[in-house]
Amino acid sequence: MSEFPLIGEQTLSHLAQVVPELAKTQVNNITPVATLLKSHLIAASNLTLAQVLTQYEVGQMKLGEIDLSKFSISSIPNLDAVQLQQFTGWMNSNVSDIPGLGQVPLGLMPNPITEIGSLVMRIDVVYGPAENRRNNTISGSDVQGFSVPCTEKDCAYLELDDLENAGRSDRSKLEGKQWISGKYQEVEGGRGILKAVNNGREPTGRLPFGKAFKVVVMEPDETTDTVDTALFFRFCAWRMGCTPYFIGPVPFFSYKVNSLIFVGNLSEQRTNTTSLPTGATREPKASITNRTGVREKINPCAFSNGSQSITDQSFSGIDLRSLGNAIAEIESADSGDYKAVSIHTCADGGLNCGRALGRYQFMSYNPYAVQLIAAKPGGQEFLSQVEQGHQATEAELFEFFPPADQDRAFMADMANKIQVTQEQIDPATGQPFTGDRLIERVAQKHFGGDYSKVDGNGSDALGRLSLKDYGKTALVSYRNSNSDNGTLTCSPNVNSSYISTAKNTQNGR
Repeated sequence: MSEFPLIGEQTLSHLAQVVPELAKTQVNNITPVATLLKSHLIAASNLTLAQVLTQYEVGQMKLGEIDLSKFSISSIPNLDAVQLQQFTGWMNSNVSDIPGLGQVPLGLMPNPITEIGSLVMRIDVVYGPAENRRNNTISGSDVQGFSVPCTEKDCAYLELDDLENAGRSDRSKLEGKQWISGKYQEVEGGRGILKAVNNGREPTGRLPFGKAFKVVVMEPDETTDTVDTALFFRFCAWRMGCTPYFIGPVPFFSYKVNSLIFVGNLSEQRTNTTSLPTGATREPKASITNRTGVREKINPCAFSNGSQSITDQSFSGIDLRSLGNAIAEIESADSGDYKAVSIHTCADGGLNCGRALGRYQFMSYNPYAVQLIAAKPGGQEFLSQVEQGHQATEAELFEFFPPADQDRAFMADMANKIQVTQEQIDPATGQPFTGDRLIERVAQKHFGGDYSKVDGNGSDALGRLSLKDYGKTALVSYRNSNSDNGTLTCSPNVNSSYISTAKNTQNGR
């Protein structure tokens, strides 16, 4: 276990939340936990971990307080079933600190990384954002193509050459190709419903390693003849398409003039569209030098905490991560988070029956949840059982609707609700929903259904919050989550003050 340093950073409370069935396991069957408790003179081996956490103030104890070299990974039952992103602080871990991860071939990753083509070019010159009107480009997107011109301002770019290294004296068809900076220029991206995320825009760049991520030129610096590059990611959902590549930047390689850079396949097809300036400006570089002497930009918030693992998720000015935290605070923060399962209920005159599942308490008949669950082996049978009243176990929930899918469904559902709601009229103002009112109404729809009454008095089976109160509570939590984030805080802490375990039976939720 000492070879997995991340485990030492986990608290007992968090382990009880993320490791399946661990809270129900007796401490004497979790030897590292029993040893930790004994080191604090707590003899509770005959109690379950949940009972220990209730009876003693030990939730914030960390396994790293004891010598973990004496224990194997299997000494914590089901630990190997936990997804990496569920561990606190996972984004700060090195690949070498995750047992086995370094031996997984890139081609076997969930989003395989493969070389597309074989073309390598030489960086001939770097140009800053003072340039304009560049048409011989090899950058763009899989929507607009990869030869999108930069016809306005801020056309920072790399000028590339083939490997003959003769510069302008040899005018081959590869001479003078231009890779435009995605920091200063953006293009269209995404597909399906999720295309609208981030207003359908992504940095211009290339996909030389397949669709897993986009390689983007960031800051060409003429004063040092260097250039930084970065990776941008996206997320996709079954039958709902994919967002643009807007998740990033994650620092990649830095290059100097005359360095070789892999560009993959080149297309001679030209496009009638152009890129658009992002409005970015030059900033002082915060950098470090890695072991090979290559400078790398530092992005301390490259990934946020939690299974979604991304930052800057916004749609029409709404931070989806903060909205997710706000809704989870109301719905499930003290009832299991991603493992929460509600009571069985029916809506729409009995046409839709099921249970609310997971962190955001999606009804099992929610179309976004259904699409992801039904795509898994045995998923449709699981949905049918829940519809008939089956009490889903934590193991079933992690199998058919794991945290990554819960986040994916939430992002897609919220993006769709925001897009539709901002085109509707707010009866309180007579104008389209915007700002705080847009957040309130989207939260109301999550609680009561897309056709629930605006600011209605209807509630769920528990009757604790009305639709109107739910919207206002979500707005307050959303503001708090945003204000808690700060400049370098990537994982807001959320404390629940209200838990909804049964959904609105009047409005189809």
